[in-house]
Amino acid sequence: MFDNHIHCHEFPREELEGYVKEWALVCVSDDLQSSKKTLELGGVIKCLGIHPWQVEKAEPGDLGAVLRLIERSETPCIGEVGLDKRFVPQSFDKQREYFRAFLKLARELDLVVNVHAPDAWTDVVEELRRADVDRALIHWYTGPLDLLETIRDLGYYISINPAVTIQKKHQDVAKAADRRIVLLESDGPYEYRGVRLSPPAIQKTVEKLAELWDTTQEYVKEIAETNAKRLWRRS
Repeated sequence: MFDNHIHCHEFPREELEGYVKEWALVCVSDDLQSSKKTLELGGVIKCLGIHPWQVEKAEPGDLGAVLRLIERSETPCIGEVGLDKRFVPQSFDKQREYFRAFLKLARELDLVVNVHAPDAWTDVVEELRRADVDRALIHWYTGPLDLLETIRDLGYYISINPAVTIQKKHQDVAKAADRRIVLLESDGPYEYRGVRLSPPAIQKTVEKLAELWDTTQEYVKEIAETNAKRLWRRS
């Protein structure tokens, strides 16, 4: 199964090696150094970028260095990038500058964009649309329900993670979203309400989605995998 958004560089090596054997991991990066670490990983889908939380701390040459790294490495994905009005609103203008640079490259190289967007959901979708990006995943989506239709019509995806077992907003999204745009993620090793997220916890997501959709766990896995293979162009 796919874990469509995980910070692989933050896991202990042995733990990560165990997951690589069992999962198709989409490993996102947070800054220049973690992008370099992600590049060194084997057997995973690599996403390079600068997280909105790190934009304010970035050195003047970091954006250009990561963009060059993406071009040289031929990775299929840019991430974790995006906009954040909830946690770091003070750096929003600089976030947008960085995000637009990443979107321009994603368009030029036909890359997936793995997106972070708390309280900037509409802004992110508009930036993606304006940049004419073809493939994007908006991770841990808890945004407006009426934006889901636009996300679908643009050909983008959202991901649901184990927080759906306790987060009401995430549950509402899971129920409202077109199932053809739903992917699964852990966002590990992030800790949410005392729970450390990791790929095995995705099973809890599957169970909750089966309950919310009034269907079987097998169906949830099947549609999530079909969606992921479409996004990542895997047969």
